[in-house]
Amino acid sequence: MTTTLVTGSHGWVGHHLRRQLVARGHNVVGVGRRQRTVPAGERYLQLNLRDAPAVAAAVDAIRPTVVLHLAATVPQRNGSLTDVVADAVESTYNLCRALRTADVGTPPHLVLAGSAAQYGGVPSAENPISEDTLPRPLNTYGHAKAAAESLALAMAADGRLRVTVARPFNHVGPGESSATLAGALASRIAAVLAGRSDRVQVADLDAVRDFTDVRDVARAYVELAEISQAEDIYNVCSGSGVTVRTVLETLLDLANLDHRVVELIEGRSAIRFQVGSAERLAARTGWKAEIPLRESLRELLTELTDRPAHD
Repeated sequence: MTTTLVTGSHGWVGHHLRRQLVARGHNVVGVGRRQRTVPAGERYLQLNLRDAPAVAAAVDAIRPTVVLHLAATVPQRNGSLTDVVADAVESTYNLCRALRTADVGTPPHLVLAGSAAQYGGVPSAENPISEDTLPRPLNTYGHAKAAAESLALAMAADGRLRVTVARPFNHVGPGESSATLAGALASRIAAVLAGRSDRVQVADLDAVRDFTDVRDVARAYVELAEISQAEDIYNVCSGSGVTVRTVLETLLDLANLDHRVVELIEGRSAIRFQVGSAERLAARTGWKAEIPLRESLRELLTELTDRPAHD
């Protein structure tokens, strides 16, 4: 049985990823900063990935052959610039250094979760974005993820570590928080339905993004973790562009609300158009996005209206 270490194991994507790995027969060990109570049969270790000796000790004890590195701090969750950079770069360095000396009989396989933020401001005429597109990060998160990716690939150059990079585009679906684009809109609509607000504020309705259900994203990570000789960079995306207007109108329709609750506010995204190509991932693994956007938004909105507000 493959022993698979998942960092950020109890985050939004990690929650779905753990389930899929267990269903595929992996012996999953999750790690994260917080203390967790996990179900019977699951393993979890409280670990700060910026603590190099602790990371080395954990890798030595767990001896994973596969690592899915999801842990990160994002600015939308009030992460400071220092935390965003350190949690991307320092944590990745500590993990790679520990894995390079791990006694597991074969070079460990690290699947590193990057971000479409690494591409940044690619002109719309150059979309859909392939993995060969020149990255143009526009913010701290994009630069930090790009730095972590380069660092991991550098530490794998001598063959003592295998690295596969995933660059996911916008996620959507159950468990999403208000720190994301679709999550913010769904949370505002849920607040109107609950009587906590009478307006849904939104800006820049014509910006275009590429949305993939979080469970499809998790499945892509599993596929990449399980194939041999997967070392490369892979976009994880639907390949379809959707305007913010379409996301808003879909959510309003699902909530049986009309545009009278919408309040347009000032604001313009630095990235006007971002759509990816997942042709490389499809060719290598057969993966494709399967869950329709409307279904993802329906489940997200249902979840938000069925639980107390907490974001």
